[in-house]
Amino acid sequence: MASLHEEMLQKRSFAIASLKEAKAFKRYVQVEAVGIEKLSLGKESQECLKVYFEGVFGYIPKSKIDDYDFYSIDSFVNTNLEVLIEEIISDEHKTYFLANREAALEVQANIFWNRGRKGDVVSAYVSGVDKMNVYLLVNGVRCRMAKEDYSFRYVRDLREVVERGQELDVKIVEFNGEEKKIHVSHRILEGDPRTFLDEYTVGSRYGATINNIDPETGVFVSLKPHGITALAALPSLSIGKNIKVGDLVNIHITRKDEEKGFIYGRLIVPRVGQIRKAQRG
Repeated sequence: MASLHEEMLQKRSFAIASLKEAKAFKRYVQVEAVGIEKLSLGKESQECLKVYFEGVFGYIPKSKIDDYDFYSIDSFVNTNLEVLIEEIISDEHKTYFLANREAALEVQANIFWNRGRKGDVVSAYVSGVDKMNVYLLVNGVRCRMAKEDYSFRYVRDLREVVERGQELDVKIVEFNGEEKKIHVSHRILEGDPRTFLDEYTVGSRYGATINNIDPETGVFVSLKPHGITALAALPSLSIGKNIKVGDLVNIHITRKDEEKGFIYGRLIVPRVGQIRKAQRG
């Protein structure tokens, strides 16, 4: 029976053979980013992303990680990345490899423009996010997904629900290989709220959770049990000062927009009546 040390040596041997083959045929491999170290490259010392491939460590120089204006190299740690192998270095102490992520993205993009199709569901890498947009890498191709394409449910700020470095499933809803343009949607993979509109009746009241209170627009809530977004007019000051995001309330439905799958109503806060009663007592 082989010892644990012998098994590790055999695993590393297979991994090194795989890396050499990938380098020879210019095929990208997936590695796990495990840390950040400085490495002497020629006359200079450069900060590198330390990565791991089946028992073998490697390095991606900071200058070859991404051409996107990323905030920090730290955001890549604990993520999986596709890379091209540029060099495999062995000495008396260890074997390691140098990799290039930018070049791998270019290879991925070329393959995608040749094979991608409208309707494909793919896993996209979140390379950036702000309040209104998610910036994605879809098989090496960069694209922007606006907030309205993220979810049917109300999201106040995308930075509260999406993180840089995470993987996000999206569906390609528009694909133009000649002009190299795509439009993707995460929302389309959710259940369409219009499916459930018939379950809510105008004039009736339903439980909901407050998602956001916008002084200019109104109070956004998620209706039970499907989480459909509804909009209620801002309540009076006496009621408004007693509500906050996360509160459980009721909505008296006044109108439904069948085309957009949206519901409008009036806010009812039962506990406000209890507060008033306690204050009078």
